[in-house]
Amino acid sequence: MNSLPILHLLLFLLGFQALQAQGRSLSAYQPKQYFKMISEIMDVLNTSPSPSEETLDPNEINTLLNTTLLRPNLDAFLNATKNFYNNESLIWKNLKEFLPLLPNPTPRGEPIYIENNWDDFQKKLKKYLEALDNFLTFKNKH
Repeated sequence: MNSLPILHLLLFLLGFQALQAQGRSLSAYQPKQYFKMISEIMDVLNTSPSPSEETLDPNEINTLLNTTLLRPNLDAFLNATKNFYNNESLIWKNLKEFLPLLPNPTPRGEPIYIENNWDDFQKKLKKYLEALDNFLTFKNKH
């Protein structure tokens, strides 16, 4: 009697249980929906007054693109959003939807620091959305 099919079933169920324990379901990840939310946030950022021509510091760029800091950086942006909008804003609502998708790895470094001004928030969020888009694209392909 071959136990290989039973082993496959047990592994599948174990994987499914792990996703549920993390608050995720197999069908919960809908890439088009999340890419649309990123696009909506970018539209808001692009219709607001343009940020200054000053570029981000290379260390800030590394912090924003660091995949182990995706979750801590998202928390920083959610907190900073309160300085510019209420909790019902499109940016806050959309960003909050990414929480269950992002892993909670041990961060390697400190999350991004966001000054209490729109220009800083806008520039850093645009770069962060680029990292989030790359992460979701990679997750979608694998």
